[in-house]
Amino acid sequence: MELFLNSKKILFFAALIVSFPFKVIISQDDATWWNETHHWDGITSWTQYIIYSPYYTGPNALPVPFSQKGRVKDRFELRMDLESHVSKGDKTQDVFFDCYIPLVKSIIALEFYGVPVEHYKMDEPTVIERRVRNRSGEGFATGDIYFSTIIQVIKNQRMPDIALRMACKTASGSQLSDARNTDAPGYFFDLSLGKDVMFTDKFIHKIRIHGMIGFYSWQMNLPENRQNDAILFGAGLDLNFSRFYLNNSLDGYLGYFGNELVIVGDKEEPVSFRDRPIVYRLDIMKQTDHFDFGLGYQVGLNDFIYQSFKASLIYHLSFL
Repeated sequence: MELFLNSKKILFFAALIVSFPFKVIISQDDATWWNETHHWDGITSWTQYIIYSPYYTGPNALPVPFSQKGRVKDRFELRMDLESHVSKGDKTQDVFFDCYIPLVKSIIALEFYGVPVEHYKMDEPTVIERRVRNRSGEGFATGDIYFSTIIQVIKNQRMPDIALRMACKTASGSQLSDARNTDAPGYFFDLSLGKDVMFTDKFIHKIRIHGMIGFYSWQMNLPENRQNDAILFGAGLDLNFSRFYLNNSLDGYLGYFGNELVIVGDKEEPVSFRDRPIVYRLDIMKQTDHFDFGLGYQVGLNDFIYQSFKASLIYHLSFL
């Protein structure tokens, strides 16, 4: 019996030793296509070839921030969105969470949000364009966590409301090798303005006109440009009905490079950096006492290649 068990151990280790060279060969073959396609110099880390731009990454890597619309809300909110992002070469589905916590009623609030999980599938041209390491272009990723402080600067019925937001993007996102997230921190701050126009005994109860202007910066991997700086902006018009509200806005940011040709790792193929995304957003929501639910749509107009669809559920509780 002992001889039989020892024979099994010997056969197991022999099989392991024999199979090891084949595993190495397979691993080398898997990397060969990437090395040849992107003219790898044999020295530089593959991380230096990833393009830290909203055009060359997943939809949740460097998204355009939403406006705070000039106000600090006076209610606690817990939000979940089921999202689908569609482009010619990338299909992504994800879950988005947002937690909004008022600390001082209508004056100071904290907000935490992010994408805990996304599934993606890219076609081969997109895999090559984004320099993705995973040739299949399919997988799962976790997104970055954002946290921000919102402060009411001015709240006046005669003048527009003004709110200041200071936000931080963490480096918690995964799958840099698939260009899904940047694995690098960032931050942004902005002033948002909003003004309500009230109606009496009308189909539309209220219109809110709002806009924002700010600064957005994120860390990059370029030797001579370790961070990208952008002007953040937005404008929108919200309509409030009896139990419905409709929000629509045009938001974006203008990065430093624009369409400038930039060498990112591959010296033989500079890329047009394309870091100026502009998106149009539309949300239609139904209101109840403690829950809002509805549908949303977003389309990229520049340097953001996705159309996005979402179903939203918001639980809210008034601040006492």
